[in-house]
Amino acid sequence: MKTSTTRTACTLAAAGLVLSLGVTLPVTSASAATVAANPSAPGSSGGSVSSASAAKLRSAGIDPAVAGRLSPAQARQLDALLTSLPADFRARQTAALAKAGVDRSPVRDAVEARLAAAIDGTQYVCSSTALDAYVNQLVGALDTNTIVILLTFGLLDFPTYDALFYGTTGDPAYALPKDYKNELNRAFSATKRFWDVKLDDIQIMAMHGSMLTDVSRVQRMFALLYGIDGAAGASYAASIVDFVRGTPALRGGDNPLFTLNAFAFSGAGEADPTIAALPDKMIFGDGILDALDKTGFRDVGPSAVLGHEMAHHVQYEDNLFVTDLTGPEATRRTELMADAFGTYFVTSKRGLALNTARVIEAEQNFYNVGDCSFDNPGHHGTPLQRLAAATWGADVAKAAANQGHILPSLTLDAMFEKQLPVLVAPDAG
Repeated sequence: MKTSTTRTACTLAAAGLVLSLGVTLPVTSASAATVAANPSAPGSSGGSVSSASAAKLRSAGIDPAVAGRLSPAQARQLDALLTSLPADFRARQTAALAKAGVDRSPVRDAVEARLAAAIDGTQYVCSSTALDAYVNQLVGALDTNTIVILLTFGLLDFPTYDALFYGTTGDPAYALPKDYKNELNRAFSATKRFWDVKLDDIQIMAMHGSMLTDVSRVQRMFALLYGIDGAAGASYAASIVDFVRGTPALRGGDNPLFTLNAFAFSGAGEADPTIAALPDKMIFGDGILDALDKTGFRDVGPSAVLGHEMAHHVQYEDNLFVTDLTGPEATRRTELMADAFGTYFVTSKRGLALNTARVIEAEQNFYNVGDCSFDNPGHHGTPLQRLAAATWGADVAKAAANQGHILPSLTLDAMFEKQLPVLVAPDAG
């Protein structure tokens, strides 16, 4: 049976930060249980929430015993926010996620995901790399109360949905960061000329976490995700804006954790008229650009990410998401193909002609966005697999007898499908 993947395809694996974040975040059931069993543990202040609020925390995948780590004032704040939240808010959010087809925030999935072995994890090398330290530093600055509120209300997803449903290229609220605008627009134009499919209807824009300080934009997120509108939605929005503005670690929404992603979107062929009416998009988060800068790959990283995302649009146009593979294996194929196609473009003489060694170095260090969640439907491939796919794409470009020739996308796909078993072969031993 043939299947296709989600409408959005992302640079960051949806659960790709599990190894780093799963140890750091203090809101898992295990850590909460530890606090409950030892009220005198560091950070335990004996806070509590109502039984109704506790039930809502459970529905969000958070053990309510975590309230034991909050001060009484923090527990009251959390309880007040949860009081009028609909009992079925998690179901509403899940339905909205499914409708839009957007991967959830990597940080959010990192809390909830658990490693298993749909793809045998014992057969693959899957270790952390440089990006882990960057992310752990960001998460380490957040206290328990902040993390609980972010996860319960899904705030880590708000900038993504805001840009997807309401962003347009001409709106200054979604403008690319000025330090990256010219570079990304040049690469965007080059990739549209490079590939042999229709790409001139794609809008390129940014998502900014600062939208979390705009009451009207936060209010429409509550309406979109939870069906909470009117006075109730306005009240929630005002409370969330106050929370974001009043929490120094969130930097007024500019904390990169809110936007640590980039993704391609196409609603073509969707039955839902709202989704089908959305234009094709490529959306860059401020957070992923900051991560590239902080990890030392400001020079080639943004263009490499753009090449990957435009490769997803090539897949949309060529119907390459369709595969006989299922589950994690299907998504892994799609993402590794985008790694290969993207690197082929950025290193080709007819593409961006970036320095191959530097591109591979960037991908080797930054493709810790590869992940070890072998059973997660959003599995993107391990870091070594993603590196292998990117290296293969660069090798294809380098080996071309005629450096002025660009392979048709379907020809490159046929070559990739033949190489795929090699790229995903077990590498532990």
